[in-house]
Amino acid sequence: MNIIILLFSLLSPYFDASPQLTPISTFSDQPKTVLTFEHSSETSPSINRFDSLQGVALYASKEELLLAKGNPLAVTNDPLQGTEEYQYADVKVGVGEGFVLYVHVSPSQAQQFGLQVDGVGIDPVKDNVQSTLGKPYFIAEDGDVYMRGNNALKIYRNLAGEFEGIDLFDSISS
Repeated sequence: MNIIILLFSLLSPYFDASPQLTPISTFSDQPKTVLTFEHSSETSPSINRFDSLQGVALYASKEELLLAKGNPLAVTNDPLQGTEEYQYADVKVGVGEGFVLYVHVSPSQAQQFGLQVDGVGIDPVKDNVQSTLGKPYFIAEDGDVYMRGNNALKIYRNLAGEFEGIDLFDSISS
């Protein structure tokens, strides 16, 4: 008989049609939570996106490129990459399958026309680029790589650390 009573007491919560729930605590009893964030001494970058270089937008259509920059000085084919390179006075633009895949500026083009990343002027020769772009995502032997989403900006440097050029490209497709 004790076993039946014990069994009934264990199973009784399952047979009760209106279970009584008791709150563990109420919201007013909860302690106040304050979120804090760690701030580093590094300066935050002033360029938060890499969408364009020299006014040429990455992923722009060939038609949009021609509207923005006009007719190129020359067009060369790169059969290995399957792209055409549109050469302008201030920039070289790689176009593949009808879209801008990369943008390149040489040191002489940067010296003559300046450098504009998303409309913000930078000077990798004289300026501290990290104050504008932040800390590099990756430092390679041939330069520094900065990332914003899938877009990458690479500032090429020779072994002496001198500016050799800059590229804007999609880091996933490259």
